[in-house]
Amino acid sequence: MVDKKVDKNAPKRPPTAFFLYAKTRRAVLKNKGITDVTEVATKLGKEWRSLSDTKKKKFETAANKEREKYLKEKAKYDKKMNKNKPPKRPPSSYFLFTKDRRPVLKNENPNLSVTDLAIKLGEEWNNMDAKKRHPYEKEAAKLKSIYDKEKKKWEKKGKK
Repeated sequence: MVDKKVDKNAPKRPPTAFFLYAKTRRAVLKNKGITDVTEVATKLGKEWRSLSDTKKKKFETAANKEREKYLKEKAKYDKKMNKNKPPKRPPSSYFLFTKDRRPVLKNENPNLSVTDLAIKLGEEWNNMDAKKRHPYEKEAAKLKSIYDKEKKKWEKKGKK
């Protein structure tokens, strides 16, 4: 599995109600001599499950406030990040073809696996004559041209 790069400037995700509760109880358990991480987690989980709804409500309310604050910060952050993103690369003629053909093929053969469907699409594309490919290639060229213009504009913006 490939790890995603984490932006240090991104807002930190808020704690859940349980984690807010655990934060208040962890020190108490350590004072009682329970230091094993697994044992602490187990005890906290049991305590949380046995807690009344009224007592949980306090932590859930705090967690909801934290979540709302996070969502506002995240929306601002996402807006800022999307402003600076490069334009998205256009699909190739083959991908334009599969976008049209995949739903039809899947409908005709509902039991086909994803792999078998991809193989079948590849075979159809490879056996397709130039006349049938032309509309996809034309559309791909048009999208590539738009992309190239947007990319140049984006690159100029970054050099300022």
